[in-house]
Amino acid sequence: MGSVEQVRATEAMMAVSRTMTAVVARTLTEISEEITVPQLRVLVLLNSRGPMNLRTVAAHLDVNPSNASRTCDQLVSSGKVARQQDKEDGRTVELSLTKDGKAFVDALMQSRRRLIDRVVARMDPADHIALAHALEAFSAAVAGAPPEETVGMADRRIIPWLL
Repeated sequence: MGSVEQVRATEAMMAVSRTMTAVVARTLTEISEEITVPQLRVLVLLNSRGPMNLRTVAAHLDVNPSNASRTCDQLVSSGKVARQQDKEDGRTVELSLTKDGKAFVDALMQSRRRLIDRVVARMDPADHIALAHALEAFSAAVAGAPPEETVGMADRRIIPWLL
């Protein structure tokens, strides 16, 4: 166990984690009839990383290609994802967000942003800078995690489909 300050910081992050989980759960409830969590994972991945082939999607989501394929098929059918031949390798199909898919992800993230902003707005304005610095430092520590704390992705991401 760490210092008293480290324990306090960890407990504060646990409280924030519970709050963020509630924010995510609330926004997922808003869309649960329209999309599944695996489908959302694909949309967020394509939104953050850009177009990619099915094998890369499966690797990032840590699922087998057949599961990723079924999920992507559903997203193509719904008009949120498009398939096209890769320009460099005609044997490979590239997946990308459509305008509808991008709008869907943007609306979901905006909903989350509004929920978080309402909480931040209730804070003393002087605490905004301290909060931003602390969370930026936390994010930097996540990005610098040693390989044994990652999920095995080459770029050392802890949660590959989110970061």
